[in-house]
Amino acid sequence: MPSVSDVLRKAAVGAVAANLTWEAVTLARARRTARTALQEAPPVTEAGNAVLHLVVPGLREQPYVQRTVEAFAAVRDLYPYAHIWFVTTAREEGEGPTTRELLEKELGARDAARMAVIEDPRPVGNKSSQLNWAVEHIGGHQEDRNSVWFGVFDFDSQPPPVLAAQVAAEVAGEREPEVVQVVPLATGCLTRAPERWWPRSVVRIEALHQAVRSFGVERWKLDQAAEGRLMPQYLVGAGLFVRADVLREVGGFPYVDDVPLGYRLFLHKARFSTVQVLNRVDLPGKVSAHLTSLKFIARGITSWVGVLREAREARAIDCLRLAGLGVADTAEITVLPWLSAALTPIVLRRGSAHERALIAAWWAFPLVQTAVMRRVLVDEMDAEEWRVPTVGLVGAGLGRRFWRTFGAWQLGADAVRARLTGESVAFGKADRAAADRRGPA
Repeated sequence: MPSVSDVLRKAAVGAVAANLTWEAVTLARARRTARTALQEAPPVTEAGNAVLHLVVPGLREQPYVQRTVEAFAAVRDLYPYAHIWFVTTAREEGEGPTTRELLEKELGARDAARMAVIEDPRPVGNKSSQLNWAVEHIGGHQEDRNSVWFGVFDFDSQPPPVLAAQVAAEVAGEREPEVVQVVPLATGCLTRAPERWWPRSVVRIEALHQAVRSFGVERWKLDQAAEGRLMPQYLVGAGLFVRADVLREVGGFPYVDDVPLGYRLFLHKARFSTVQVLNRVDLPGKVSAHLTSLKFIARGITSWVGVLREAREARAIDCLRLAGLGVADTAEITVLPWLSAALTPIVLRRGSAHERALIAAWWAFPLVQTAVMRRVLVDEMDAEEWRVPTVGLVGAGLGRRFWRTFGAWQLGADAVRARLTGESVAFGKADRAAADRRGPA
């Protein structure tokens, strides 16, 4: 009869095997999906007449103002029913001109038809409260068309000019989706890659990993949804379009505006789709900024608990599917990497040849992922700008398995502290200003 320790070891090995299999399948999907996702989209012949309100919330975005306005002005110019709303906030403080002041100056120097700056007057809030305030404000400006949509973009977004026309054509097509997610791709910083090799290694590994998620998970799932397959969706709050009536039905934007909204819409049985263009976004150029963003990511991933708690009329099978996905994702960003690390010496001493091979493959897989995605994105990331020593890519690739858990542990520690002290959990904005590129941490 096997001992308790042997049973536990085999269970842990099974969890590692499942995680490795999932990672391998995701990488294969990313490589396959990228072949079409990175191609130039065909021209739009019939865009329809849906009204698209592109909402771009911002806080301390001064370095991005000119570039962002130019990008969204080009989107507006190619679709006559696109309206651009830059949403600033009274929370912004600091020396020099505010984001609102720079936006107003920039719009005043160009044709600002169907473009406006609006400011949330409340001294407190977050991105989601800005979005909900903007939706209410824009409600009185909606045109009487077949459908009205709200599109959310991060301030560092660089959508292609054809984006609005692409989305309008998609929502007017036979599929009649209620949600359209334009998949983001991050392959650069605002001005240049970090100067020192170690932060450059970290940022590059983050870019490669995010591309795996964008192509192998988000884009793949959206392609499946476009073919009629229903599955929980990871939405991204940059390039996300939701039909206005559906957004109201699910209660607007939740605290973390993308992932839990996708979960809610899945349980609402919304129809998802995507388009054949990508939304280019920036990577933070500081390691500290990446670590800060991990808490937001963890908050989104673990939001499945609250979404299920609030679900009232969802089908039991859909709730089970969301719970299964949530448990797997939560394990991946909390304990699985550390479980694998703790299991390694035990397997090397007592495990079978099969278990040793599995553990070796788990440690080697980040290197495989790096090699594959470097080839996939060879035309997207300038080789000279992103030159990194091999030791940097290896170290950052292996290290990322573990530092991606920091967000969840930070979230847990904050929750305990909040319970003991009564303080609320703080979510600081990741610093990604242009000035950061001069001396990255």
